[in-house]
Amino acid sequence: MPWKCPICGTENRDGDVTCRVCGAYKPEATTRKITQAIKEAISALVVVEILESPIESLVGKKFEFKVTTPGVIVTIGRAVENHVVVTDPAVSRRHLRLIVTSNGIVVEDVGSSNGTFLLEEGKERQIKVENIGKKGLIRIGNTKLRVSLS
Repeated sequence: MPWKCPICGTENRDGDVTCRVCGAYKPEATTRKITQAIKEAISALVVVEILESPIESLVGKKFEFKVTTPGVIVTIGRAVENHVVVTDPAVSRRHLRLIVTSNGIVVEDVGSSNGTFLLEEGKERQIKVENIGKKGLIRIGNTKLRVSLS
């Protein structure tokens, strides 16, 4: 039976002992309910910068999010309820999420129509879930983003 990560909310396969996204351990059946998961304290800044877009008013915009614990999620998409709103028509309403972990940023496509692509060394490849480390270039729709953790 699949299980939901108590830190980032990702659904994982029953046989997995740790979360495939953030690395948190699977809660056991004997685990007592705790009001808040214990997380190590960090002090970081997640920066999302729009490098290219068919929507000229978006180009050059920077979005900064202060992070104090791992597991923080930043959502990106066309809908106004996202942390970063990208009005490119080729971007899905709920396109992707960035999950801050102690190992960097995990990029997770949340079922977008046109996919999420990681740009590396002049090439791009489609990703579903990928730990990009401290920085990376991403394409969603016709928009290129630079994502970094400092």
